[in-house]
Amino acid sequence: MRRRRARLDLAGVLLLAALPLLIAASHRDNLYLVPDVPTDLGTTTFLPWEIVRANAGVYSPVLMLPPGTAIDALHRMDNGHWLLSVEAPAILGGIQAAPSDVLELYDYPGGYAKPFDGVAAGVPPGVNVTSVFLDGGDTGDLVMSFDVPATIGGQTFEPADLVRYDGVSFSLYFDASAAVPPIPRSVKVTGADKWQNLTLLTFDIPVTLGTQPFLPGQIVSWDGAGFALFHGDPVWPAGSRADAIALLARPGIVPPTVEVAIASPPGGRLRLRLSWSASCSAGAEDYAIYEGTIGSWYSHTALDCSDGGGDLTEEISPSPGNRYYLVVPLNPSSEGSYGLGPDGAERPRGAVTCVPAQTTASCS
Repeated sequence: MRRRRARLDLAGVLLLAALPLLIAASHRDNLYLVPDVPTDLGTTTFLPWEIVRANAGVYSPVLMLPPGTAIDALHRMDNGHWLLSVEAPAILGGIQAAPSDVLELYDYPGGYAKPFDGVAAGVPPGVNVTSVFLDGGDTGDLVMSFDVPATIGGQTFEPADLVRYDGVSFSLYFDASAAVPPIPRSVKVTGADKWQNLTLLTFDIPVTLGTQPFLPGQIVSWDGAGFALFHGDPVWPAGSRADAIALLARPGIVPPTVEVAIASPPGGRLRLRLSWSASCSAGAEDYAIYEGTIGSWYSHTALDCSDGGGDLTEEISPSPGNRYYLVVPLNPSSEGSYGLGPDGAERPRGAVTCVPAQTTASCS
């Protein structure tokens, strides 16, 4: 971590509960995926029942279902659990999983629940769930897609549509035929997620939308007005596609547990030791410290962009003057909450930040 050395009157230290992280790679280069066939990525061959972490072109294994149990849909929850659907009937953790179901993997390798039973909810026989995510955090509605046209409650959903399930009924979340340009009916969505105001999609076949061609290994964004490339690795093998995708969980917020102690010896250069409790979210992979001037409450700027050692404790050399500090959780994709101000509103981000993007969460 970068250190600043300066003296500070202890009476001028104010700690506010919040903290972030810094990583150089773009949020577009950090995600989870599942290949549809054995796929060589770097020096490793990844399999269709394996969740893979992509980090700026470097791929690493996360977890693996029993061999032959191909994953057809995937979502990373803020609480660290996984939502997934399988390509063929399977028994996981003693639970019978059909391709129309969504399972929750809460304790790897064998702890499963079934939050969505496709048949019981009204999904027609023979219809598979091909993508899934939660709209609005862990308590939000399920959003999914199907592999074939599916008529539910008198409405027909196409394979490139996204469908919302609120626990009672289904409704159209993303209408592929109404997009401009429209997605052809021959195209199937194989993965989907939400990033801020963008809906993310992956497709089963090459497709040109307007003048822009997209390949099955790429992630396409929809902002309500047009499509664009969100993520694409130029070395992704031809003949393989991303059969499921999931973004990193949101970093969350640090609870009001920040404590400070003097770390420097008497008479030495002043150093402070900050400690805090972990974020509420599994998306917090690191933490950053922001420093501001007391009285100018939105003056905070990045001081230290990583919790070296990952022990929820960090020593800093404060800048001169009366200072306050924030602790913010983050990961390579985004930083989380800076905490709430006296009015209950989200505290604004710093002028200089550790990660360009921010996604806040209401987990606790």
